[in-house]
Amino acid sequence: MAATAGERARWRAAAARVGVRRRTRELTASCLCIVALGGCASQTKSAPGTQRAGRAAIERYIGEVEPIRLAVNKLLGDADPILDAFHDRRIDPTEAARRMGQLEQRFAGYAVDIAEVDPPSAQLRALNAGYANTFVFEDAYLSALVAGLADDELTNLPNTQAAQRAAIIRWRIGLTVLARAADAPLPADLQQAGRGEIAPSPDGS
Repeated sequence: MAATAGERARWRAAAARVGVRRRTRELTASCLCIVALGGCASQTKSAPGTQRAGRAAIERYIGEVEPIRLAVNKLLGDADPILDAFHDRRIDPTEAARRMGQLEQRFAGYAVDIAEVDPPSAQLRALNAGYANTFVFEDAYLSALVAGLADDELTNLPNTQAAQRAAIIRWRIGLTVLARAADAPLPADLQQAGRGEIAPSPDGS
């Protein structure tokens, strides 16, 4: 039986709706694929960029901290001749306290310098806060040492070396982990941080 004109019109309309839905699904699937591929490409491109940013941040931080660290190492080494001379009675308590007081004042300046360092990432800021705290311990010890030398009484000095050593080692390890992830170089002597003598010995070297 032949279809009427109205039936043929309804069939054509239904077929058109089916075609529209099919094309809509295909278009949606295509868009999802494009978005997914774009996301993958973005992640692929961002990984090297993130590593480069991490490396730049570490290099900047080391550039600020290393001169302070090396200067402090030298300054603390300068304390040994003073303590040796005091221990051997080649200088009296007043002179020993005067010399050590000058050294402590210089160290206090470095303590301010390290506290002023503002690393460019949250991870480095957290590491530097712990490292800067070791300068507080050291300055407190040096101040007590000056007073002890003046009084010729060195039996009640604060024992902060264990806390300082642990904090310095945490700083060194944390910095090394970040540097490895960013493929950033570190000073060769950094691995010595936290090893050896932390505070000048009142008994001389």
